Amino acid sequence: MSINSLALGTRIWELSNKYYHYFIGSLFLVLGFLTAIQEQVGIAYKVYLFVLAFAAFTATTDLRRDVKWLPFLAAAVPIFLAIQYLNVHGYEMWGKMLSWQMEQQIVIDLNPIFQRIPLNDAAFTRVFQSQWFTLFMREVYANGFVLPALVPIYRAIIAKDLRKILKYLLAAHIFQVFLITPFYLTFHLQETWYVLGHPDGMARGLSPEAAAGVTLNAFPSMHTSIAFAMFLVLLEERNRLFKWVWGFFCLSVIYSTMYLEIHWVIDVIAGMLFAYATVKLVNFVLAKAENWVPAFLKKLYFHQNTTVLSSYQNTEKYTA
Repeated sequence: MSINSLALGTRIWELSNKYYHYFIGSLFLVLGFLTAIQEQVGIAYKVYLFVLAFAAFTATTDLRRDVKWLPFLAAAVPIFLAIQYLNVHGYEMWGKMLSWQMEQQIVIDLNPIFQRIPLNDAAFTRVFQSQWFTLFMREVYANGFVLPALVPIYRAIIAKDLRKILKYLLAAHIFQVFLITPFYLTFHLQETWYVLGHPDGMARGLSPEAAAGVTLNAFPSMHTSIAFAMFLVLLEERNRLFKWVWGFFCLSVIYSTMYLEIHWVIDVIAGMLFAYATVKLVNFVLAKAENWVPAFLKKLYFHQNTTVLSSYQNTEKYTA
């Protein structure tokens, strides 16, 4: 191989390593436009592709250039495959848990208590109501259990940031499902509309039997806890545009739970406190885990380029 060919190959690798996220973003953008003209594809998936493009394009300031590709891929690919599996089978697993939960004896019934608390039905969120806004809130809520975490996780994968991937993942469903289950087994509380005898805000057309199961697990609101946990972690992002755009979506999820009469105000407050505690726990666990990582693995994982490392650390310090 000639010196010129080697230099050209090196230059191409340097450019692709520097701008690969733009290529990924462009790919999602093209897929978004191609999908947008297909009538059989739902609006949510079309928007999702454009959101992924947006996430990739805004990853410039968050790229971990101090991380080697092969060790990162060795750690990230299994995580990505696990996320894909949960994304496909997660609701089925959650449904089995609901069925098991309905067979258990009620410990504390909060339904009669919560409906007597003033302002707890969040009627103030429905002062303004319109058909288009209700449809928008339904889409937000329908995608608000997974999407608040999924998009930042995919963006962290694009940025080669393993710590951020784990932080989003643990602070969302991994820790929360286990930590919140005791609450759901102890407190029996159903969605606001069901307890008050109002129409279903999501217009799901549920039978009485199905509604009795679907409306379980209102305290605390897990839609709220996941969305608010992601909002708290998003505050650490360097890119302000992504941080505030996706942060707005996360807060919209919380609002939708009250606007659609899915959750009571106390559910939402409890969900936010639960999210804060979960993020603090995740920070503690990750800090401890990092101390246990052997030095040779860190050398294997990171480039030993002091310029790159110091540049990243200075950025961390600037954005803190």
